[in-house]
Amino acid sequence: MADGKLLEVKNLKTYFKVKAEKIGGKPRYLKAVDDVSFTIRQGETLGIVGESGCGKSTLGNTIIRLLKPTEGQILFEGQDLAKLSRRELIKYRKDIQMIFQDPYSSLNPRMRVEEIIAEPLKTHHIASGNELHEKVLDLMRNVGLDETYASRFPHEFSGGQRQRIGIARALALQPKLVICDEPVSALDVSIQAQILNLLKELQKTYGLTYIFIAHGLPTVKHISDRIAVMYLGQIVELADKESLFAQPMHPYTEGLLEAIPLPDPDLRKQEESRDILKGDIPNALDPPSGCHFHPRCPYADETCRNTCPQLKELQPGHFAACHHPLERGMAGE
Repeated sequence: MADGKLLEVKNLKTYFKVKAEKIGGKPRYLKAVDDVSFTIRQGETLGIVGESGCGKSTLGNTIIRLLKPTEGQILFEGQDLAKLSRRELIKYRKDIQMIFQDPYSSLNPRMRVEEIIAEPLKTHHIASGNELHEKVLDLMRNVGLDETYASRFPHEFSGGQRQRIGIARALALQPKLVICDEPVSALDVSIQAQILNLLKELQKTYGLTYIFIAHGLPTVKHISDRIAVMYLGQIVELADKESLFAQPMHPYTEGLLEAIPLPDPDLRKQEESRDILKGDIPNALDPPSGCHFHPRCPYADETCRNTCPQLKELQPGHFAACHHPLERGMAGE
């Protein structure tokens, strides 16, 4: 890993076969992840954002190999995880962990907190006995949980506390990469900020690398170094967060930014005149021809309707898949 790349995803595809509607008809494929490529360096956070159904969670599940990819490569420290069998994947499981969206369903309600956090340590034969107990208590303290809670069950905790338990479990094996699948979306806004700040602190303490999946741009901006915007299974824009917010190059990104509510009540009347993203995301089983975004794009033309644009580097480190990339930000207007 001399070049600093911890993970390199190349032309990744995850398709799901759907039965034909008619007897004798051809099966169809839902292209949840469709030719996605990106790299992530050790110690950074890559945010992945998009509307529901865009494929971001499927992407995370494929990288960690909870789902088998249809095509492509998942190079983790140079090793292609896409080609490994379940048995061969075991040695990599401790290096890649996941924090799940729902802190209510991701914890076993019949296990005590100490058992939940200790489970991965026992599974990988890392600790036992008093050493195991001390490791669990240390993890609890690091995520802001009182060690006296170790004997309690998940139902005795709030949503934020349960997510802290999930974070402690994910960190138990000292992973190199943590995939955070919408870890704050089920929490109250005030608790979301606490969890995001905790994740940033833990990243510094443990030297973690994150893939942070979320619905909204404000959330990923708070924690990410770079942001990838997904639409119908494809990355349509990828840039560092400052460039993405200051100079969006894809109309979809522009629409997502316009959809962020204005915090000042006196300015909210301006929202009516803002060109907020219109229309619904198309059916992933029957995506539009050409650029998938063209039915919702105010700048679309015949080229957009017929030809699918490729993700290209338009400025240093700033990629977009658009035939007519936006120039307002680039021109400094």
